[in-house]
Amino acid sequence: MQIEIFKTGLAELREVISTAVSKKVDFSNSFSGTYDFKKKEKDYYIKEISRIFKKTKNAFPDNVAITSKDEKAKFNLLNLGIKDLEKNIDLRKFSDVLETILDIEQNLAELNIETISKENKREPEKFYLPLVPKDIFSEVKANFEELQVCFEQKCYRSCIILCGKILEVALHYKYYQITKTDLLEKSPDIGLGNLVAKLMEKGYEPDPGLMQQIHLINQLRIFSVHKKKQIFSPSTAQCQATILYTLDSLKKLFREDK
Repeated sequence: MQIEIFKTGLAELREVISTAVSKKVDFSNSFSGTYDFKKKEKDYYIKEISRIFKKTKNAFPDNVAITSKDEKAKFNLLNLGIKDLEKNIDLRKFSDVLETILDIEQNLAELNIETISKENKREPEKFYLPLVPKDIFSEVKANFEELQVCFEQKCYRSCIILCGKILEVALHYKYYQITKTDLLEKSPDIGLGNLVAKLMEKGYEPDPGLMQQIHLINQLRIFSVHKKKQIFSPSTAQCQATILYTLDSLKKLFREDK
């Protein structure tokens, strides 16, 4: 629940600022040495306070349907409190920040959190598996059901890997339909790009849009599977788009099949 993350963030923010204040950390810019211990201490706390505030602010539901005027007024006070927090953090007026946090927590305690949570809750994204040939239906369906579970649990890299697996099954079957040859026996590790190239060698002319979709899914799959210098963390939107492209690709691949 986002509101719980917000409340936890406020508590973390209060704790780290209280610690800095009790240690009498100097938040001024009057430091002479580059490696001055007090400067490092100041920089650490500023970075930590900024990180926690950003997480806390992002967790606050900024668009909820509240019908009660009283509840709306309280909710508006919370929004104003967050703006005050941001302003005083920028000005490094941390004593004021602590007072604002207490005000926000008091207003939060008086607000009907259960109502906000219910009204702000969105229906999970639903995806529907298109018709595929019966020979591969069981395998595609098993991967698709696992994909749905991963998406609900926000395991987005796993979703993208499963999208690649679904496409792989579909393209191998398409190759078998055209050539009556099972590439899984001869080239079990062939990549999606090479698989499409092999299909085209056999005279298959895919829709240009299909080619683009397969290329995108394959690139994201590679980033998700193989070790890179920077960890790939797909966003919700990227994951949704990849799933939709995968399902659309299945439609394009088998739209002439009955």
